[in-house]
Amino acid sequence: MQIGSSACMEMETKPVRIRDVPVDALDVMRVRAAAEGEGMSLAAHLRRMVTEAAAQPTVAEVLARAAQRPAAGLSMADFVAATRAGRGE
Repeated sequence: MQIGSSACMEMETKPVRIRDVPVDALDVMRVRAAAEGEGMSLAAHLRRMVTEAAAQPTVAEVLARAAQRPAAGLSMADFVAATRAGRGE
């Protein structure tokens, strides 16, 4: 099951406490939550933000996956030639 999918709501959840959040930041997040429509709660808004962030791979994760893939077998000259051909040069 992927994080961020509609089935995510069926996943096991755990409470999280974040300490020492600046009051100004909380005020902004409360306003944004309310603007989501239907008066979304701050907790629901933050839960959605955390779930969306967790669904996106980090740059390091993407690079690690790319490093596991086999090489394309193209030399730099092949790449330059293909690029120039694509440009019509």
